[in-house]
Amino acid sequence: MQFFLDLSFNGLIIGGLYALVALAIVLVCKATEVVSLAHGQLLAFGALFFYVGYILLGLPLWAGWILGLAMGAILGFAVERVCLRPLIGQPLFSGFLMTFAIFMVLDGIFALILKGEAWGFPDFLPKGNINILGSSVHVGGLYSLGICILVFLLTVAFFRYTKVGLGMRATAESHQLAQSVGINVRTIFSLVWILSAIVAVVAGVMLARYYDIRFMLTLVAFKGLVVAMVGGLDSLPGALVGGFILGWVENVASGYLDPLVGGGIMEVAGYILLLLILLVRPYGIFGLVRIERI
Repeated sequence: MQFFLDLSFNGLIIGGLYALVALAIVLVCKATEVVSLAHGQLLAFGALFFYVGYILLGLPLWAGWILGLAMGAILGFAVERVCLRPLIGQPLFSGFLMTFAIFMVLDGIFALILKGEAWGFPDFLPKGNINILGSSVHVGGLYSLGICILVFLLTVAFFRYTKVGLGMRATAESHQLAQSVGINVRTIFSLVWILSAIVAVVAGVMLARYYDIRFMLTLVAFKGLVVAMVGGLDSLPGALVGGFILGWVENVASGYLDPLVGGGIMEVAGYILLLLILLVRPYGIFGLVRIERI
């Protein structure tokens, strides 16, 4: 039982980080109807910008955060403005392929910067452990989970209660109807990409605490996509719930099954979960079921 609790707590902590990545993907998908693969690079470069400011330039922690968030927002804006805006009105699959192309291009740049090395990332959160139900849980992990939940709640509040957020929600429902009431859909697209990039940067910095800055960090985007599809590509709460589910399933499954099969369960558990969920709920757990008349 104790082993199960240890795996569960660690799974929920990492699941909160998956949820942030999924939140960034869902924000873009809701407003633009494009499923993005580019956010793996946005989170990786956000962690890289933070590292440059905080470690290489010796800036204070808060200044490192501002640099990472600002540069991530600029990168997100550039991606939308240069690569995706010309595709407005084109088939959605074109936008999806463009995000994949962006992922590959930035992936090459990221690899050139790292030169095959891993950059040790600073642990700027409090250290030590705390006892919860007999399990020793790292305090930094709890802070990380708290930051993820706070960012998630602030993003949802912004999306639901601000004027810009209402514009995003209207655009998510129908681009034509949003334009008919005076909403500039192109501006909304840019703002959504900026907001999602900021969320991705926070996720990237938190994830780099565990994985350091390395080439594989960008692949977390695929975990975020799995979470978004499990929770529902148009559901913000689904991103949070799906993140916790995936983190828990990965850790518990790998903890019990890795000794039996020799490892690797964590890498495939999420995709098995996705397959099972989509067989029962093709739109995800909280996804809106759309009925189209023919």
